[in-house]
Amino acid sequence: MIAALGFLTCAMIKSKLVDKLFDGPIDIVGDIHGECGALVSLLDRLGYDGNGNHKEGRRLVFIGDLVDRGPDSPGVVRLVRRLVQLGKAQCILGNHELNILRGEHKHGNHWFFGEPEIIRKDKEAKSFQVLADEEMRAEVKAFFLSLPMALERDDLVVVHAAWDEESAENLRTFEGSVIDAYDIFDQRIQDGIQFDGITDQDEIDMREQNRNPVKVLSSGYEGRAPEPFFAGGKMRNLERLKWWENYAAKDGRLVVIGHYWRRFLDEVHPTVFEKHPKGFLPSGVDMFPGYSPDSLLGINKKVICVDFSVGVRFEERGMGLPEGGLGTQLVALRFPDLLLQRSDGLILPVK
Repeated sequence: MIAALGFLTCAMIKSKLVDKLFDGPIDIVGDIHGECGALVSLLDRLGYDGNGNHKEGRRLVFIGDLVDRGPDSPGVVRLVRRLVQLGKAQCILGNHELNILRGEHKHGNHWFFGEPEIIRKDKEAKSFQVLADEEMRAEVKAFFLSLPMALERDDLVVVHAAWDEESAENLRTFEGSVIDAYDIFDQRIQDGIQFDGITDQDEIDMREQNRNPVKVLSSGYEGRAPEPFFAGGKMRNLERLKWWENYAAKDGRLVVIGHYWRRFLDEVHPTVFEKHPKGFLPSGVDMFPGYSPDSLLGINKKVICVDFSVGVRFEERGMGLPEGGLGTQLVALRFPDLLLQRSDGLILPVK
């Protein structure tokens, strides 16, 4: 059945955009970005067999950004899709999946279009990526169109980037595909921009980002940066906002997110500092000042980010570093245990 879905058109497939999360104990896997080897290692550490079975009855939840930048995005999609098909896993959309659904060429996703790409910061060589053919493109789009934007239950929310109740309610009641939702809300925003006579491009960009519920849930909020910076292959004037610092968590639920590139900076390989005295730092604002990698976020400590930057392992390979040499890991949050299981075997209690 899944193979057959690969040949359906986008208009024929839709999902409930905010859906019900599994009951019981779950393991929430952070952004994978095509690192299929790390994913297999993590699932093994977590205790799952090849059919997604766990002796304790646990199930998997994937937080989006399955693809891009890493070597084997098709392999990750097929593995996760199979686990979802078997009823052993759930998966939500991240911004990278949305880029593909919208046919947008972005940094690290040219594999989907069958195109080799130079993505390393040094621009010295192409990074190895398995390239998709037409059949794979159809399979990937069909799977992504079947996925929700968020999953929720009484004690827990899983969303890729940001949780906002108004945005979530707009998507709970929306009937149609995620692409329909994206376009309809975008058109409303464009009409408002035109009505208000706004011409400042940064203000336009902020409205387009912060008022579209699809964008809010998948890529968060943005505001003006103190100065332009280079990230994701282009110069940017807007930076990501630390929305969790003002999140009141009125319903008491824990919100689990990915997207924001945490790292274990105390594990960066010593040779990195020979070429980069300040270390190999991500571009843009530091999203986690004052937080340790294993800590809860926000005023009420009701948010946790499980993206630990495995998506920059292509840079590690380019620099000749061992896995984790830039402080990267693929990590799952074990809930309700509140343990972080790393793909290298280390287990950290959440603080």
